[in-house]
Amino acid sequence: MKLGRWQVRLSIVITLLIIIIGQGIWVYNMDRAYRSQVEISINKSIETSILREASSRHEQKGGYIAYVPLTDAKDTARYITKTLQSQDTSFQVTLDRYDPNSEKKLIQFLLRDILPVNVVSLDSIFREELQSNALPLTETAVEYIDLKTNKVLDHSYKGKRNIEMISTELIPIDIFNTIGIKAYAQIPALLILQRMTFQLILSAILISICVFLLFIVIRTFFWRERIELMRQDSVNAMTHEFKRPISSAVAQAALIPYYLQKEQTEKVKRYADNVLLELNKLTAYTERVQKLSNNSGERIPLNRENIEIGDFFEAIISKYRGAEEKQVDVTLLLTTTQKYIEADRIHFSNIIENLIENAIKYSAEAVSIVITVSESKHADKLKISINDNGLGIPDADIAHIFDRFYRSPNKVIQQRVGFGLGLTYVKAIVVAHNGEIKVESKFGIGTEFTLYFPVKNNAQ
Repeated sequence: MKLGRWQVRLSIVITLLIIIIGQGIWVYNMDRAYRSQVEISINKSIETSILREASSRHEQKGGYIAYVPLTDAKDTARYITKTLQSQDTSFQVTLDRYDPNSEKKLIQFLLRDILPVNVVSLDSIFREELQSNALPLTETAVEYIDLKTNKVLDHSYKGKRNIEMISTELIPIDIFNTIGIKAYAQIPALLILQRMTFQLILSAILISICVFLLFIVIRTFFWRERIELMRQDSVNAMTHEFKRPISSAVAQAALIPYYLQKEQTEKVKRYADNVLLELNKLTAYTERVQKLSNNSGERIPLNRENIEIGDFFEAIISKYRGAEEKQVDVTLLLTTTQKYIEADRIHFSNIIENLIENAIKYSAEAVSIVITVSESKHADKLKISINDNGLGIPDADIAHIFDRFYRSPNKVIQQRVGFGLGLTYVKAIVVAHNGEIKVESKFGIGTEFTLYFPVKNNAQ
């Protein structure tokens, strides 16, 4: 199934949303897990604080209450009865062995009337416990609550309690579940984020990698689509160019039998010559397409040889000085002391001819071309510039002119027939020779191509 542009874009957007939402859910769950750990730690801290505070009050009474351990290894029943002993009396209590708060409830019951809970002291102990558990905090509070009426009997804070504080569970602290403690703590907002730093960084990296890969995929997709469109345009142009000589040859060949019967040999010869001319044009087009298609520097075998610079360029430009279709003026300027260039003669002549033909094709009725061969900044390379006063290249097209099948969308340039392969071939050959190619152009003024080719030492 072939997807269109909007379908690809929609698929990419949906994929990105799924990735981002998935990572968001993962981060949210991690946040909830860390918050749950913090809440559990706060609950354990207040439970420990209640025990410590009760033990402190117990010690303040000088051992007024003495008790035996509530459980031992021999206990198996859930409910157990123990004897509690004080200085002047003793009594039995029945406790739930499965209740982890039995011990502190019993102590709180015995101390409730004698020495009630000191909420300020309990708040201080609570703060110490939180800090010992590596929980930085900004504020804590403790409430002493009547469980029957749900009334706050005492509290450690002044004024109103901060409603943004995290609260613990309401913990009954006596054996009859009549009084309880509820604690509050305000944890810095950045604490959870600090603990999630690794997960957040990992999530950001995963999202970045996915976005990058999706960008590569969509960029490759649209690049291939653009290449395919340019290839189709190139094929259409080739078909049009091939169709003209074929149609002309067929039409004129069809007339030859008629004039043979009339014994009009002059017309037969003329039409036969025209057919041959059209077929030669077709052959030239075919060879040109084949030549331009072999544009990979890795596939092109180079037969390097010493080429005499002056003779070579004189032979090249003499082919274009008498062009019939346009008024062409080609000027050669040799300012180099080098006599030879090391290159493949066929391919080297092809790229120079291609650049000259482009200058002629993309120009007005009269075109002036200046070929300059000079020294370059690099001693081992020769500078060859081909300058024309033709149509020029739009700025938006310069970055793409060496791409395979690329043709400018400009209407003026589109009127000139081309395959979109010539400059691709030129660059491939230049690179295969370890050379460079640069272009400068102003649309409506002209273009200059500059080649840098390795030279042959005159002494060799």
